[in-house]
Amino acid sequence: MSNEQRATSLKKIFISLIAHCSLLIFLSCDDAPKKLFNDAERDLLDGRYQQAADKYNQILAKYPRSGYADEALYKLGETYFLNLNNIQIALEYFSELISKGRRGKASYKSQQYIAQIYDEHLKNYDRAIVEYHKLTSDFKKWGNTDVNQYNIAMCYFKKGDYEQAATEFKVFLEKHPESELSPDALYQFSNCKYLIRKYNEAIVGYKKLIETYQGSRYVVDAKYGIGICLEEQEKLKEALSIYNEIKDLHANRAMLGKKIEGLEKRLRERGR
Repeated sequence: MSNEQRATSLKKIFISLIAHCSLLIFLSCDDAPKKLFNDAERDLLDGRYQQAADKYNQILAKYPRSGYADEALYKLGETYFLNLNNIQIALEYFSELISKGRRGKASYKSQQYIAQIYDEHLKNYDRAIVEYHKLTSDFKKWGNTDVNQYNIAMCYFKKGDYEQAATEFKVFLEKHPESELSPDALYQFSNCKYLIRKYNEAIVGYKKLIETYQGSRYVVDAKYGIGICLEEQEKLKEALSIYNEIKDLHANRAMLGKKIEGLEKRLRERGR
């Protein structure tokens, strides 16, 4: 072997060794955040929530570019929300993950938590509506658009804007007619119409629910809703007929019994 060939061979061996060492270093670097993450998961399962949070934070501090950083952010938000009872810190971690602009399962679930927190825990329905809209616009591929649209409508309902709630429930029913939430949406739509004193529209909604979803748990309540609307329109005989039809089926029989007695008395007084 000539000197030139020997030099070329040594060069190839040297390059191969460098590549091998680089790979070992890379694997070693990747193993460290993986181990920390797995340790944090074990702490979480064993109820050592603060220790788990500390390890997730170590991943963010030491290995911010690792493949575990995003999942650590999500886990921190979830741990502070579900286990450490600190909603504000949870929101900060969820928001930090979403601000990275990467659309994935972790960021989608973070956005779900944010909307849920503002809706169910902080009762900030205006902000919750904004966050639910982000789910429908920014995370379409992850599904549940029917649930998010329903939650938007319910937020308007809970804040007392029944006109807008009715509009949002109508949008839901038009876009998601096959959703499992359709009976709920139609029932709430009809309730909204009753609350804004559009009794005929409410009755149409209640009747459609009864005809379309005969096995729904809302059928008796829908019939009661029709009775209430008829009573508001002073159609007392029709209302009484409806109440008598459901008097043994309604959840609050005592209340309905008193309502029936009151209507019968009013009708007797009318006949005098």
